[in-house]
Amino acid sequence: MSTAPDAVEPVSRGGRRRQQARPLLELALPAVLATAVSRAGDLISLALTGHYSSTALAGVAGAIVVVELALGVLLAGVTGYQVLCARHLGAGERPAAVRALHASLRPVGALAVLAALVLVFAARPLVALTVHDPAAVAAGAAYLRARAPGLPLAVLSALGTITLQAAKRTRLTLLTNCVAMPVNLLVSWGLIYGVGPLPALGAAGNGLGVTLSLLCAGTLQVVLLRRAGLWDWLGTWRTTSWDRQSARESWELAWPAMVSMTVDYLASFAFFAAIGLLSLTELAASRVVFQLVLLIFMLSNAFSGAAGVLMSRAAGGGCPDAVRDHWRANRVLVTGALTLTAGGLAVAVRPVLRLFTGDPAVVSAAVDATLLVAASLPLVAVTVSNTAALRALRNTRADMVANTVASWVVQLPLAWVAVRVGWGLTGAFGGVLGYWVVRAAVTEWAVRQLLGLGARA
Repeated sequence: MSTAPDAVEPVSRGGRRRQQARPLLELALPAVLATAVSRAGDLISLALTGHYSSTALAGVAGAIVVVELALGVLLAGVTGYQVLCARHLGAGERPAAVRALHASLRPVGALAVLAALVLVFAARPLVALTVHDPAAVAAGAAYLRARAPGLPLAVLSALGTITLQAAKRTRLTLLTNCVAMPVNLLVSWGLIYGVGPLPALGAAGNGLGVTLSLLCAGTLQVVLLRRAGLWDWLGTWRTTSWDRQSARESWELAWPAMVSMTVDYLASFAFFAAIGLLSLTELAASRVVFQLVLLIFMLSNAFSGAAGVLMSRAAGGGCPDAVRDHWRANRVLVTGALTLTAGGLAVAVRPVLRLFTGDPAVVSAAVDATLLVAASLPLVAVTVSNTAALRALRNTRADMVANTVASWVVQLPLAWVAVRVGWGLTGAFGGVLGYWVVRAAVTEWAVRQLLGLGARA
């Protein structure tokens, strides 16, 4: 019998399922709550800017597109450490985990500094790609310059979060976000509107507030890493020589994730360019539906990411049966949760949409597209579960291929055709449903091949 740390002992069927679900829930629920807290903070911070002025809101909305693209690619760049750290800890190889950190921190950190400089010196033209009003462009550029220093901080924070997750300490990540979110809101409020001798900075105040909250979160992470007994060995990266093997492994895992993230954002730009041919009401409705999709995806992805940690540790410990068990448990839980969410969304579609907008015309335009989103949620569950497994099994290329094909061969052509033939917003989101069908199918096939399950159900 294997004595690896993450092995699953033989028990009865019911006991086995509980054994599989318990560690996953203990690890995943804090990760989901941490993501929810962070997302809520971002939305409230944006709302503060909207109450300051519509011009500032328009500028920040345009600038956020640029920031999210840069952050998405940078955070995809640490995928190698995310996979390798958990695998090495699962195998009880801390020095190898330190080498994996070393292999990710320097190149991605350098890229983050370069990206920050680009955002500072090219702020206006970057915002002008999506914003055309001169005053809004100025506001967005000010926000972008204030956010730019946060890119290296975000990379460092991501590396700290990965370390805590790989060590099964996701509650500490939740604690970090619960402290950083109110700091973000309080500081942003003071900087946006001005408090006492501080001038009102508007959009720039929002960006600076986010950057300062990242600094606060990073400081707290160092404290928590020390208390968790992780900082001493983690800090040895400074004296660790460059390891070519770790660098190669890290890059082979990271570059497909970086390409996939870039494909995602370019596809989003093209998708909304197609919807831009519709009425302003439908364009506004598309943004509401997209925010709903994004929220559900981020939460389910956070849950599956925690399952990915368990799968990576099991793979590192040489327990393929445990990898399969964690994959199945994750898929059952996520699929069940999103299927229930889909049912609730279908029943209460209009009240849910009113949480995002008070315009009756926008709500009516978004109803049918939202129902298509509800129909796609079980497919989203399959996809995020499979993506976590593919990363744990060190095959990020399969998801890159699935994402690229689903985006550019299925979603975008269907969306453009739907708009051209007059099927409107509902037809365009039919392309989104097609995207999830293809991505779920391709990743399902890839995972089953890697797990040795073939075509079995």
